Formats: sequence, C-alpha cells, structure tokens
Amino acid sequence: MSRMRRYLVMGSTACLAMLSGCTSSPQGEQLTNAGRTMQGVGDARRLSKAEWNAYRADEGYLHSIAKPDTRVRLNFADPAQYRFAVARLKLAGKTPENSPYLFQALEQRQKDHLSQGLAAGSFASEDPRGLATSAERKEMHLIEAANAGETTPEPNDGAGVARSTFPGGSYYTYADANFTDASGNPLGDLKFVEEYEGGKDLPIATTGNLSLTTQGRYRVSSYKVEDSVEGFKDSYIFTDFGAPAGITSTRPVFSQLLVYAPVDTVLNDNLISVCLNRTWTQDCDYDLTGTPQAVKLPLKGQMSLTSEHLFDAAKITQFKTDTNAGTPTYDVGHLKLILTNAGGGCDVTDGNLIEARMNQFWRGATLSPDKKTFSWDLTGANAAFFDDGCRQVQNEVKLSLRIVLPVVASVGGQTYQSSVTLASPDPRFPRPDYTFKKITVTNSCLAAGTEIELAEGQVAPVESVKAGDRVRNPHKPSLTVMDTAVGTESVPMVRIRNAAGKSLLMTEMHPIQVMARGMVQARHLKTGDLVMTQAGPSKLVEVSRESYAGKVYNVKVGSDAEKLALGADQTVVYANGFVVGDGQIQAKYESIAMTQQNPNVLATLPAKWHRDYVMSAKRK
Repeated sequence: MSRMRRYLVMGSTACLAMLSGCTSSPQGEQLTNAGRTMQGVGDARRLSKAEWNAYRADEGYLHSIAKPDTRVRLNFADPAQYRFAVARLKLAGKTPENSPYLFQALEQRQKDHLSQGLAAGSFASEDPRGLATSAERKEMHLIEAANAGETTPEPNDGAGVARSTFPGGSYYTYADANFTDASGNPLGDLKFVEEYEGGKDLPIATTGNLSLTTQGRYRVSSYKVEDSVEGFKDSYIFTDFGAPAGITSTRPVFSQLLVYAPVDTVLNDNLISVCLNRTWTQDCDYDLTGTPQAVKLPLKGQMSLTSEHLFDAAKITQFKTDTNAGTPTYDVGHLKLILTNAGGGCDVTDGNLIEARMNQFWRGATLSPDKKTFSWDLTGANAAFFDDGCRQVQNEVKLSLRIVLPVVASVGGQTYQSSVTLASPDPRFPRPDYTFKKITVTNSCLAAGTEIELAEGQVAPVESVKAGDRVRNPHKPSLTVMDTAVGTESVPMVRIRNAAGKSLLMTEMHPIQVMARGMVQARHLKTGDLVMTQAGPSKLVEVSRESYAGKVYNVKVGSDAEKLALGADQTVVYANGFVVGDGQIQAKYESIAMTQQNPNVLATLPAKWHRDYVMSAKRK
C-alpha cells in the first residue's frame, strides 16, 4: 500500500500543533455520486473545538460501557450517546439543513427513548425483529476487517472494513468506518457511504497510518443509521486490536493463508456452486440436498507465523472454553453468510440460540506442537451451519470469516491480538487476507415426466435427459445439454394450461417465453398471457398453484461455441411444447428480480426522504 497522505484531521499530530488555528472552512465535500449511493470523507473541521473535545470525550465514554465486536443500539436518552451520534454525522457533513428528515428522525428517536425512561449508561433494547433471533435472515452491521497489516510487508499499514446489510433493503442507510488508536486519535480519514433505496450490501473501507501514534493498540469503529419497513434505527460497533493498552509490542507477521474448503472442486470454473434443493450433476461443488433446513458449508485452512511470535495457546483454549459454555465473549471473530442481492444474512450458529457463539469454529481450531501454525477444520459433521433464513433461491452469496488471532512474543512474552479476514470477491473490499471464489446457491426445476423435445424430433422425459444429449432449439437446429439438475420442491408449483390443452408444471421461479413481456418467471404468469410454444403463440387459459411431492429437474444447454451463435435468452428448450428457459436463463432472471430498481429513485422512495435525497444528490 502506498504511503498515506498527510491528514488534516483534528486530533492528529498535524492538527494538534495548530489546534487554535484549525478554523479554515471544511475542505470540499469529496462526495462521489452514483445515483442512489453517495460516498465521502469526514472532516474534523466541521466541528468547533468545543464540539470536537465533546465528541472525543463522548467516544471514550461509549467505549467504556460497550463491548468490542458487539453491535449496540445507542440510547438517545443518554445525552453523551445522542451527542456522539450527531457529531459523527456532522463529521460526514450531515446537518439539519441538508438532511432535514434524518435529523427529525434522530430527534424523534430521542423523544421515544426519553419516554421509555432509558437510563444513562445503558443501550436501547434490540427490536425483536432485528438481530434477536439467529434462525432468521436478519440485519447485520459488522467490522469485517481490522488489522495492522500483519499479512503485508509494508510498515504502519492499517486497514478496516465495516459492512451493513438489511433484508429486502432499506429506504436509507448511512454507515461509516473510522480508524484510530485506542485513545481515539485519528490515524486516517473517516469514510462514509449513504444509500437511498438500497442497503442490501454496503461495505465501507478505511485505512490507518500507524506512524501517527505512539500507541500500539488500535481501533476500527462504525456508526450506522437506517430507515426501513421496521422503522428508523441506528447501531454502533467497534473492535480493538494490537498490543495491550500502554504496552509497545512488535507486530507479528503471518504467512499467506492456505484454504482447502470451500473451494471450486468441479469443472475449475472459478465458481463455488452450492446445491440446495437441486443438484447439478456436472457442477455441484457442495451438495446440500440432505440438509433441507439450513445452508451448511465446509471450511478448512491454516496459516503460520513467520515472525518471532507464537500463537497464544492459553488464550485460544479460553476461546474454546467460553464459546462451548456459552460464556459471553467479545473478541472471537465472526462467520457470516450475506445475501448480496436479497439483503440480510445469517450467522454461523450452535443450534437454536439467540446469539451465535462461534463455537463451531473454535472447536475445530488447533495449533501445531511448536505453536507456529494455526488450523481450522469445519468439515463433515462440524461443517459451518447457517440457519434456514439464508436458504434461498438461486443467487450469489458472500461468505465472511474474520479470525481473531492472539499471539505472544517468543522473547519477553508480550501479547498481541489481530485478525485475518477471508471474504468473497468484492471490488469495494480493498485488501482481504484471502478471497474465496464466487459462491452461488441453486434452486430451480420442472416436474418429473415433463417431455423435452430432442434434436431428432423424439421427446424424452426430463428425468432421462443427461449431459451430452442434444435438444431442439427454436433459434438453432440443436443445442448440447451441458448439465442437469435433480431435487425437490417445498412450495406449491405453478400449473399452466393453454387453449390447445397442453399443460406444464414448474417451480415458481422457472422462466417461460411470453409474447408481450419476454422471459417471465412462472409466478408472474396470468390467465390470458400469450406464451410461445412449438406451434406458435398460444393463450393461457389456466394458471394455478399445485403442491407437488415428486422430483423436479432442470437442464443447462449450449456449449460455449454454440452460445456464440445465440442471442440473449436463447438457451431455451421445448417442455411439453412450451418454450422455457434453461438453468442459465433462470439464474439471470432470479438475480434481476432481486436487484432490479426503478431508475427514478423518487418514484419509490418514501416522500419523507425526498428532500434529503435531492440535497445529497446535488452535493459535489
């Protein structure tokens, strides 16, 4: 990482020497507009000297009552917590003048907390629809990465990433990430992102120049405010790492991580394919059809210390003991599955618990005899278990594993704590310590007995079609079957019947060609639609739902060479005479269904947020 620029941030070395002179107007907004999403950099000169001092004191107070790696809702009946929230937003350039509804909502939340009689020194209780139950897909706000560059050769190379995700998205989300030393002295810019009609997957990255402090302990923190169908909320989370307070300790250096699972084991197509109710015969890296109520993934890997340090066996044993017993722990890392298109995510959990304990991870962790190599093995019966809230239709998911790593110096016994982050690909996450291949989950199909027309003119039941067969295609004489899937369906399927008496039973997400609308998922079909068939356009006279207990099947058609001669949405087959999409088309439209947004933000954004959005979009 290149050397960081000199920071004009109040509290840094540069500004402390000229504190009374830090009165110049704030630098340009440094705001990047991208439709719904705006990114920017905080500036301490937006606060007066008195406000800055109050902010620093309130921040210290907040960390005295909160626990690391534990997300909390701030209590606005507590003057210090309310003042901290307002100052944090003001650092990002948010004011009552340019964000009127945001500050109106903050004031209303303060009134609500006062009416509830919340006492200073406590936090607001968790909404039961939020993070309280681990079995559901839920809101997440986490510190995804926080390190001092222990896996990089550059000195003074700190990095932090926060992430927010909300099920189904939010009306508005503001989230930031800040890198300081443990006393709150800024070591880099406060970075922030705000998003309207989004909020499904929002990372915020920042960096820290560790040479700006004499301390050896550091902090990455994140504040978030969010408005959604569940109402207006906020949350705060931080993590501390490095040497113990008041002690200078040499930074350890870790080797490159070796990861054995999850990996791309089939086809070498740079894709980790996880099959849920459907199993692709040619490309299914992990078959979960035997675990219908959960997403269960194997994780296995190791890393070593290359510096004169040892992994802290006593601390790791304490992690194991505490997580196994359910003792509250605050520094054991996280393992999360995030639904990037649908929003929200799931923790790895230990049965039906209120809070995930990371017990599954730590019970599979071991040290080498020389305490130089740390390994984890969550395979077989100990595979990472994510509750059924994250078992979804075909879609991309993100896996996020942050491993807290306590070490001790081999000479002197000084302790140090850092972490490494293993994450799915994301260009907005600048420096994960390890990047998984893209992970997708699969769910799609046609009922057994559906007749697929082959290239030679014969028909075959879908369950007998296999890779290598050739099927008839309306746009090309024939296409090669590249893969097939088999599974079950737990929700009622869609039955259609046309005026010619032809019938087809398919899962609700399966795409079919409609004359006026193109490819349409079966769940959106209606009586009177003109659909394409082998005999030409035909009107639907029946669209109904039907429970089905049999097997369901799907195909992927078209070799790479064959698809070069095809247009968009042309990898289709004739199923009972209807033109239906294959698994590739299905994946495309499921993703579109979950990510499609009206280009006119104001058309879908609640009116209360219109002025805030318009004013944010005008900022340069």
